Amino acid sequence: FAIMLTASLITGSLANKLKKHAKQSAKAAFRTRILFDTNRLLQKATDDEDIIRITAGQLMKLLDRDVIAYSERDGVLSEGILCPVNEETDRELFLVEEETAAARWVFENRKRAGAGSGSFGHARCLYLAVHTNDKVYGVVGIRLDGRPLDSFENSVLLSILGECALAIENSRNAREKEEAAVFARNEQLRANLLRT
Repeated sequence: FAIMLTASLITGSLANKLKKHAKQSAKAAFRTRILFDTNRLLQKATDDEDIIRITAGQLMKLLDRDVIAYSERDGVLSEGILCPVNEETDRELFLVEEETAAARWVFENRKRAGAGSGSFGHARCLYLAVHTNDKVYGVVGIRLDGRPLDSFENSVLLSILGECALAIENSRNAREKEEAAVFARNEQLRANLLRT
């Protein structure tokens, strides 16, 4: 009886560890797929707003939390794009003054603010800037509801935001290059016309 009991306890603990490991592996595979899909979708995006929308949608899938994203337009934040986990989410929760003030503060200061941070701690969302070294392209807010992000979620979140900023920067550079090429072509045509 003692031998059977010991064997069953060992088998049960091994099965438990195996289940936990399988669950962690499935979670890691899901996160890897989300990162891969994010990269692929960002490459197909057409403009800044599309890139921000894709990023918000992917973060919502990854973190299973409501996400609101603001893109930068002419030096100010545009209206927020909400990606709710379920359809019952009230959009008005994200449009109250404290939430928008936190998003504006993050845009101006390039630091995190909102839930779980030192600034605007009573906000529902944690707001982070989508930025490269010197330019802020937008702000993303993640609704925490008392469930802080773990370290892995935080690192994946930061890498997705970095990827979003690079995609916007590349899109803007490509647009500027195209405009410069059109301008050069027009100048060449004008010079040819004058020569003629």
